[in-house]
Amino acid sequence: MAEQWLGRAACLVGGEWRTPDGPAIPVVDPYTEQPIGETAEAGPGLTAEAVAAAEAALPAWERTGPADRADLLDRLADLLEARSGELAALITREMGMPATLATASQGDLPPRVLRAFATATRAFGWTEKIDGAQLHRVPLGVVGAITPWNMPAHQIIAKVGAALAAGNTVVLKPSEATPFDANLIAAAALEAGFPPGVFSVVQGTGPVTGEALVADPRVAHVTFTGSVPAGQAVAALAAGHTASTTLELGGKSAAVLLPDADLARAVPAAVKSGLVNSGQACNATTRIVVPRSTLADVEALVIDALDAVVAGDPRDPATTFGPLASARQRDRVRHLLDTAGDDRAVTPPLQLLPSHGFFVGPRVYFGLDARHPLVRQEVFGPVLVVQSYTDEADATAVANDSDFGLSAEVWSADPDRAESFARTLRVGQVKINGVRTRERPGVPFGGRKSSGYGRELGAEGIADLTAVQAVLR
Repeated sequence: MAEQWLGRAACLVGGEWRTPDGPAIPVVDPYTEQPIGETAEAGPGLTAEAVAAAEAALPAWERTGPADRADLLDRLADLLEARSGELAALITREMGMPATLATASQGDLPPRVLRAFATATRAFGWTEKIDGAQLHRVPLGVVGAITPWNMPAHQIIAKVGAALAAGNTVVLKPSEATPFDANLIAAAALEAGFPPGVFSVVQGTGPVTGEALVADPRVAHVTFTGSVPAGQAVAALAAGHTASTTLELGGKSAAVLLPDADLARAVPAAVKSGLVNSGQACNATTRIVVPRSTLADVEALVIDALDAVVAGDPRDPATTFGPLASARQRDRVRHLLDTAGDDRAVTPPLQLLPSHGFFVGPRVYFGLDARHPLVRQEVFGPVLVVQSYTDEADATAVANDSDFGLSAEVWSADPDRAESFARTLRVGQVKINGVRTRERPGVPFGGRKSSGYGRELGAEGIADLTAVQAVLR
């Protein structure tokens, strides 16, 4: 069933499917290295039409009551749940995510996130009385949402779901590398009954379609996930017409194993979390921070964890490690590894990798200096580093010694001790003893420092896409 969406070069504008007015963009399966279809670029004209449709739909939509908006979110969740296998299969073809992960994070999770938004919408404090004034949470207006290729369906739902829950209208620009899942979601939104113009999709690249969307003065807010330089450019462009922004710009997350952590459980879990989606996850634990006295034991456990990696066809349920999403991404990671100039890495046997596909083998580095590029930079590939500490104060210093502040993990036999340590970390989210984000779809997510600002998911995600109006009488 997923095949019906492959190659469908279309944009949804004002409730109608439109053919983009720009050049074709091929979409390549990163495992076979063969085209699976093409999308096309929406130029400034078509993008402006989508914004105009969103602006026209805004007055009626913002008057729609929270309960009715929540009902539509639940209806969309039902439709996406029925198509979850189709959605996951599309994403495996588009960007090489292993089928088991795609099912869990891109098929099963989006409906759960939508239902969490619906629940939060019904319970949200839309009005509040303070010091004799009535405070009203109101929509921001037209929201431009720009989503990445690495977790495409989840990111679309996280941004679009919150914006719609808050009473905004939305124009989505998904990644040109993963366009087809966005159109499936848009078709489901039409079927769910969202009014025309409330949710539109424009396909294309960042420099053309994305820039036209962000620069449009009718766009009141832009929510963006991507690299730090791209996020800074989005914020600067949006500021030109005083639009607000939510930015999620990646991370260099640490998994901190406290001295009483169960190494046999924590090390394999941290490696698995670091290699999830071949390392193409903003919250991947690409730094594993361990007591110095345990380094030998940790290295042995890392070797065992890497030996358990199964690289192969991402459509095979047995595969745990797929290709990188594109030839460009593979070459970027290879270049960074080449220029890093360090061979102190543990790697599994290279014969595990298929002879085709955009693969880069997983590797874990030990003993790198804290200033080393592989310690400082977000590689966005299957590259982990192990860092050591002497005591818990040192562990905090090592974990916080990063330009990023998105997330972290803490492992300890004592959850209270782990939570106390977590409070010392300058990050937006901390997971204790391997709890997974997808198990808590209503918990806010977002970063500090170069990881950006603003929050997604749950009530905090809705609040981030509202303004406060104070009425005094």
